[in-house]
Amino acid sequence: MAAKKTGISLDLIIHPGETIADVLEERGLTQVELAARTGVTPAYISNVISGKKNISANFAMSLEYALGVPKSFWLNLQANYDAELLEYNEEHTITEEEKNVRKKLSEIIKYLRDTLKIPEKQSINDNILSLRTIFQVSNLCNLKDLVPSGAFRLATSTTVDPYVLGAWLRICQMGAKSAFETQFDEDEVNTLIAELKAIMTNEHCDLQAELSSVMMKHGIDFSVVHNFRGAPVHGYICQRSDNCYQMALTIRGAYADIFWFSLFHELGHIVNGDVSKTQKFIDIVETEQTNREIEADKFATNALIDHHDYIRFIRSEDFSIGSIKRFAKTQNIMPYMVIGRLQKEGKVPYNWFSDYKLRYKWAER
Repeated sequence: MAAKKTGISLDLIIHPGETIADVLEERGLTQVELAARTGVTPAYISNVISGKKNISANFAMSLEYALGVPKSFWLNLQANYDAELLEYNEEHTITEEEKNVRKKLSEIIKYLRDTLKIPEKQSINDNILSLRTIFQVSNLCNLKDLVPSGAFRLATSTTVDPYVLGAWLRICQMGAKSAFETQFDEDEVNTLIAELKAIMTNEHCDLQAELSSVMMKHGIDFSVVHNFRGAPVHGYICQRSDNCYQMALTIRGAYADIFWFSLFHELGHIVNGDVSKTQKFIDIVETEQTNREIEADKFATNALIDHHDYIRFIRSEDFSIGSIKRFAKTQNIMPYMVIGRLQKEGKVPYNWFSDYKLRYKWAER
């Protein structure tokens, strides 16, 4: 018995030629007689019955006339045979290399199972075929080639698994919404910034839903996507074929100040004209600081906190929690944004104000 693939044995895949043989036997016809009725050679009939040739559309029409069986019947038999044979043969395209890639995707596989995108229990081969379908690749080894060239530059200390990163990108792209009627207008960026800050300071809103709704009004398809080991990503941004932008963020690190800074950083890439249909950005932890990254950081820094106001605040040298709260209120942001910046710039230690550093986490399913 041949090895099985998704419950199909090669011995059980029946070529439509066998059905022709059964009809001939039932009606007492020879292959030579059928050849004469259909206008083909006896050798052609023999090859079809033995499975060496398939039933073409023309031959199906001839069989309808010769045997009184509709051509659709023969074409369906052939189509079913082709599909089953393809399904059987597909297993034999799985290599050890692809199985090794699957091992790297273990955390992503768990996520896909938890979100009911793939079955809970599968053989390794069936799981690989499911992942091919989910990620729309003919081989999981191709995932590494999905990462856009030049989308990021790594610092030497950063380790990225290109297969995990490629799978993460596909998850982002799979979550893209349909075309938007509104496109991004740089003249409306200050309005967008104000709306984003309003969401930040509203502690009782549905963060993802509100951000998605506001961004949509400004031509940005926004989502928050899970992060996985091997893809230390803060965000991804691209311009779609409909000229709208797609922005995906993670809550890697969990701290709210990092999340919001990343969001404004990605917005900076759009405002600065860095993103196009051919130029995509992946913001990875400890990415090498190119001029574009520096400028996007500068945009985020100044959009969140007015530069001149911040200088005056620093000169006051009053970094008490009360002073921080009052200053944050003047900027329409949460105190944790001010705390995060002070800590990053070494103005206060990282162990200060930990009770005020909000952390995000995924809701339990």
